[in-house]
Amino acid sequence: MPRAAKVSDIEDSGLSYSELMELWLGPGPGGSCFDSREALVAAWAQGRGVVMRLWARGGRRPQGFYEFEYAGERPPYAVERSTLWRAGVLADSERTELEAEWRREYEAVRGKGVRERREHLEHCDVPHELIEAWTAARRRPSRHSAASEAAAPEAATVK
Repeated sequence: MPRAAKVSDIEDSGLSYSELMELWLGPGPGGSCFDSREALVAAWAQGRGVVMRLWARGGRRPQGFYEFEYAGERPPYAVERSTLWRAGVLADSERTELEAEWRREYEAVRGKGVRERREHLEHCDVPHELIEAWTAARRRPSRHSAASEAAAPEAATVK
């Protein structure tokens, strides 16, 4: 859910609600509210701070970001978060929050079938790099369990 805008933020941007909305979502069905590319560029420069503060979160970015700051085309919504994560454009706090969410989704399907896990993690846009790292870490014995196992053989042989 987008952060609530303060009236002063909108007013201080010097842009109309329609202009800010276009920087967020792109042009509406009736076309752009800007009369030229130069006007659009100027609006982004003027309103970028407000637009990014309000709508650049949760691994998502407003249309203006993709138009003016991102190298390449806007990724499909279903893979936007992992794409931005891989591109390294997320704020540290945003990346940490997103990775924690993805880790919860990864753990939620533990014990499920391979197909169900794959479909769920794909639906949640969990990067395969994280899945591989978490799976590998789960397979490695921890130092604590290795120490326990080293002491266990003696106890295991006693009946």
